[in-house]
Amino acid sequence: MHFEEEVVEIELELSSDPVSLAMTRDQQGCLVLDASGYIQAHGTARSLGDLSSLDLVAPPVDIAASPTGVGYWVIDSQGSVFSFGNAPFLDGIPQVASEAATAVKIEPVAAGDGYWIVDSRGGVHSFGSAPFHGALVDDRPVDGLRVVDFAADPKGRGYLFLDSAGQVYPVGDVPYFGSPAPLGRVDAVGLISRPGGYLVVDSRGAITAFGDIANLGSPVGLGLGVLAVA
Repeated sequence: MHFEEEVVEIELELSSDPVSLAMTRDQQGCLVLDASGYIQAHGTARSLGDLSSLDLVAPPVDIAASPTGVGYWVIDSQGSVFSFGNAPFLDGIPQVASEAATAVKIEPVAAGDGYWIVDSRGGVHSFGSAPFHGALVDDRPVDGLRVVDFAADPKGRGYLFLDSAGQVYPVGDVPYFGSPAPLGRVDAVGLISRPGGYLVVDSRGAITAFGDIANLGSPVGLGLGVLAVA
């Protein structure tokens, strides 16, 4: 975890395994979501409620912080959306589709008035002002495909999908700089998109940079298991 010029190690006090984390808009705090729906806040992040007291019908899978204020969204594996603080509720997958693959990611637009929900087969559902550029299921076979992360282009030209084998798929006019899959890396867990490029992270903590973006090091070799990135 990176706060200003320091790398900080934080002891998590969660009731179950962590499943996702989200950085605050100032990049000086984070929210950690565990499998029970409990949310722990660190740095400048504020906890505004969680799902731990609810009788959930599906497990929580992702959390995203509001890019415009204090708030966040949580989604479960069915694509249901739970909003907190100033994060607006704009419907979820159950409100617009009778069937869908397991939801894996919610990604807000920069203005905070829309979001995408992505499923494990590369399906995309757009809500609010989030533009639809297409989905992986539109133009390729999805048998054996397991999408693990998704990132919107900062300039709004499209988005990127990452599958568990480390393959990056561009959709729309977003630049594509490569994938770690041809390098033999497997078990990818996270995609971090920045202006000029992106980083792909695997479960060992290995980080591969693509485009004009620096790789400042990784925890690979320390025997850690990486579950999520932000």
